[in-house]
Amino acid sequence: MKKILSILIILTILTASAGCLEPGEAAPARVSEAALAQLGWAQEGEIQKQTLETSVSGFTINVNTSMVVYKDKALEDIMASDTGVPISSASSYLMTLRIVLPLGISPPADLLFSLGEEQLLQEARELIPDLQQTGTRTISIASGHTANARIYEGTINYEGGSVRVKAVLAMWNADGSTIIVGALTPVEDLIYQGTTIVLIDGEAEFNEVITLIQSVE
Repeated sequence: MKKILSILIILTILTASAGCLEPGEAAPARVSEAALAQLGWAQEGEIQKQTLETSVSGFTINVNTSMVVYKDKALEDIMASDTGVPISSASSYLMTLRIVLPLGISPPADLLFSLGEEQLLQEARELIPDLQQTGTRTISIASGHTANARIYEGTINYEGGSVRVKAVLAMWNADGSTIIVGALTPVEDLIYQGTTIVLIDGEAEFNEVITLIQSVE
């Protein structure tokens, strides 16, 4: 995030006079309620809002963000039913993050990818050591925008077994802000000590994630 902010600060300075630059409010980027209800997902926890501040050569730059996390509640319920214990950490998750800069600056998504991807992967690899990019795609958003997305795959190891997972990171600009969506879903059955404990339709799970991203508004 620091690398991203450094570039954004330069862009802002080039288009503004000295002083304190205040961004607009970062309204949450929400998955549509209809899509959540149809697919059995639900919001997890409260909306998290934050203002990040940094200074360069007398300029104080504030960046407002809001984050919302969603979980595949239907999959979590199936896991609990099949195993007899809640194992929500193995469910599918999706996070939306809206970033609002001063002056309504919206840097190209490709720039954000090049600056922030490696840092994000480094953090993700603490959970998924072998996480690697396996493809790219564009996603048409219902609001009319087009998101650039990158697809990743890797393996989560846990006591008694492991599970293959797929992740997607998508970014696009909308209404003077940048929206970043990240999602992670299991794509194979959960196995414990050689025994399958939960059947996972990996293709269906990943397609649900894409459908949810398309509905973000």
